Amino acid sequence: MIRKGLKATSSPDRVISYLAEPSRSKGRGGVRQPVRPDLPVLPPEDAPEDTVLAQRVRESLNGDGRLEVGSIGVGARDGVIVLQGRVPREFQRSLANALAEKVPGTLNVENQIMVVGE
Repeated sequence: MIRKGLKATSSPDRVISYLAEPSRSKGRGGVRQPVRPDLPVLPPEDAPEDTVLAQRVRESLNGDGRLEVGSIGVGARDGVIVLQGRVPREFQRSLANALAEKVPGTLNVENQIMVVGE
């Protein structure tokens, strides 16, 4: 349905529709909402190389003392840490994840560690 005299306007970051939900505030019979595209998450320019980041995560896991680090593999890809291996308890799986998240430069952790035991 198109009504004369009503129009939709847009700019790069704002879309205003005068035909949308009249019950909302700040609209002349419509809604004014900013529309923002999902921006890609990129590592910071000063982010460490993946090999350095993976080594820092290994050191963090080794330094804690509550993990058998020999059974956990650590990899990194564009700031994303990948943990693989097997541990006897869920606590150790969660701990490895938490320690990896705290290492500066880590954007995300893919925890593929399997719990065998418990």
